[in-house]
Order: sequence, then C-alpha cells, then structure tokens
Amino acid sequence: MVDLDQLGSDDKRSVRDVAEAFLAWAKQKNLFDKTPLEDGLDQDEVDYDVTSNEFLAQATETILRKRSVNLVGFSEPERKIIVFTHSKVSKSDEKTLPFKFGECTVEYAQGGIAQVKGNPPPPQNPQPYILRGNHYTCGSSVFPAHCIGAGTLGLIVKDNQGKLYGLSNNHVTGACNNAMPGLPILAPGPLDATENACDPFTVGRHSSLLPINDGIPENIDISENCDASLFELSDSSKVTSYQGNYFDTPQTTAIPIPSMKVKKVVRTTGLTLGTIVAQSASPVPVSYAVTEYGVKKNCMV
Repeated sequence: MVDLDQLGSDDKRSVRDVAEAFLAWAKQKNLFDKTPLEDGLDQDEVDYDVTSNEFLAQATETILRKRSVNLVGFSEPERKIIVFTHSKVSKSDEKTLPFKFGECTVEYAQGGIAQVKGNPPPPQNPQPYILRGNHYTCGSSVFPAHCIGAGTLGLIVKDNQGKLYGLSNNHVTGACNNAMPGLPILAPGPLDATENACDPFTVGRHSSLLPINDGIPENIDISENCDASLFELSDSSKVTSYQGNYFDTPQTTAIPIPSMKVKKVVRTTGLTLGTIVAQSASPVPVSYAVTEYGVKKNCMV
C-alpha cells in the first residue's frame, strides 16, 4: 500500500515517476475511458492510495471514475501533473480531489484524446491557402487526387541527395496507409477547389509514409505510429518554405518540452499560438474516424 501524497516528496523520484505511479493506480481502479490507454502502461500489480485518508481516497476514485480519465501528463520543469478527463471536473469535485502529491502539484483538465475527422471544417480565413507571390506556401490546403477532402502541407524537407519533398500527415496525403506511390497530391485539396480558388495543380506525388496501425503496444511497434507522409515535389519553383506569410520554416529543430511556446500555420485556422502543457506518462491514444477510407479505430502514438 503506497500513499501518493508521499511519492512527490522524495527528491530522487522524478515527476515522471509520480505521474506513472498515479497512472498505474488509476489503471488498476479502472478509471480510464474505454480506449487503448488502459493497456498503454505495463507494470506489475500495484495498489496506490491517493491520500492517507481512506474516505478521501474513495471519494477521489469515485469522482475520477465518473469523469473518466483519458490521459495523465506531466511537466518536469514545473513539477506538475495534469490529469485529463473525458468530462469536466466540477467546482464541487475540486473540493475533494487532491491538488498535491508531495512536492508535485496536480491539475485537472478536460481533454486528452486527439480526434481525426474525415470532413474538415470550412477554413476560418478567406482562403484555405496562401500564395506568396506566385508560390504556394506551407500551411496551405493539399489532398490526394482521388478523394474529396483537404488537409495541410506542413513543411518542405530534403533528403541526403537534395531531393525536395512535402511533409504532411498520413491521414492527409497518405490516405491512412492507402496511398499508392506516385498518387498525385493536389493543391488546393479537392474540397477547397471552389470557383473562387486558384487553379488546382499537382504539387507532388506520394512517396512514403509512417503507418498508423491500431493495436496495443504489446502487439505492434507503436514507435512507427507517427502519422507522417512524404510526397516528392513535382516543381519546386511553384512552392515556398514560408509558413503562409508569417515566417519562414525554421532551419533547425528542437525536442518539444512542457512550457515551450509553439506556433503553427494550417489550412483551417491559419496561424495559431500555444504552449505545450504536458508530456504524456504513457502512449497517447488518437481516435481516427475517416469516412473516405472506411477508417474507424483508436491508435497509440
């Protein structure tokens, strides 16, 4: 029997350790929403008390079962654990739930499961793409030629031989594992090729992808579930590495960590800013429901 109130007080125990301990306790108590997350952490049978007070421990368990846990994240720099739930924690719940595990603070937030839909919403900007001069920019609409849909050209990359590719998501230009090599990728995507749009053109042809396979970590290699796809550019003179008209794609990369400020340019919302809230204590479930490809499954990434 271990008291989680004491776990965060050990200087040798990282915030990740505390988050994983809470995750193991919640898993054994069946507090998760019904997603593959329940099988995302492989540990021996454990029994953790959330607090030394038996009544409060039972009350916490009851609340989190009702709200249904989706994900447990953590921020090492802030010594903070975030419990993501399916439904919002109420003001009344907050009077009972613990907000400290030793020296670690605890937050509760609604969310934690990414949803990938087959029919994207209308763009919030006047157009779902940006032309910089005569060049089609990153952050603009693209999609395979044989489907009605639209997604985002993320950025332009090159291989060791200097060949240029467009990088997007597998569920966008990779047709959820179904794109054949050489499949034309249109810009803008067919859904955005309206009477007011620029003339659609083949920005590139599908080259390769990282698969998005459903299943639990015990059965598949989830390290490949990165939802990424490459298409070889047909004419590099027609595109630019600029992210809309906002900034050029950075030449260097960095490992994302909690508290890092981030921004992106995408087909639907244009430029958005944000902050990385937490790092997941387990593989993250992503729910795919893409009608065009007959896909409906949960994947772990």
